[in-house]
Amino acid sequence: MFSKVCVLLLAIVLSQAKPQGNLPDNRLVTFMLQTTGLSHSNPERSLSCFDYYLPLLKELADQFKVDYHNCLESAKLARQNVDGSTENNRTQLNDAAVEACLALSTCSQKSDSIEFFHCYTDAGSDGSKSLYAISANATELLDQVHEKYRIIDISEKSCTSKTERAHTEKTADTYEDFNKCLAGVSPVPEPIPTTTPESTGSAPEDQ
Repeated sequence: MFSKVCVLLLAIVLSQAKPQGNLPDNRLVTFMLQTTGLSHSNPERSLSCFDYYLPLLKELADQFKVDYHNCLESAKLARQNVDGSTENNRTQLNDAAVEACLALSTCSQKSDSIEFFHCYTDAGSDGSKSLYAISANATELLDQVHEKYRIIDISEKSCTSKTERAHTEKTADTYEDFNKCLAGVSPVPEPIPTTTPESTGSAPEDQ
């Protein structure tokens, strides 16, 4: 019995590592150490409890990974959409900068000294106005992007927090039922069909 339990234990512990790379959840290890006496008192019943609850815990861990990953991916997509929405603005600013630089570069081709200095005088004056407008527009657009990113960050944090909370609560309830099963307080549940994890985390909205 215990060799089978150890294999399932290892699979569950490894599967409960958070997507961001944190160490595996050690609650299952602690739980098994705390319930060793119950497992030895009725091995047949304990095996039935383990057969039911270990796969259930793994399913919860797998679902958590899916939901947490979806929170991160949704936020990433929202940021990409913000970047894409600024494409026209970036093109306009870049064109204005190129035009200002070209106006100055033509002055170097003037051979006549009067025309040469007149060119730089006029181009420099016009160029400074253009560069000021570019700087002002870029600053305004930067503030807008920062604000949209801030909203996405808040939504992402809300999504991951809700996902973590839901996982913690469901897992705690499962451990409580698991313990009752081992103690004989509640009957061993009937096996449940295996299901593919589906996303339940709320995704950040595109800005």
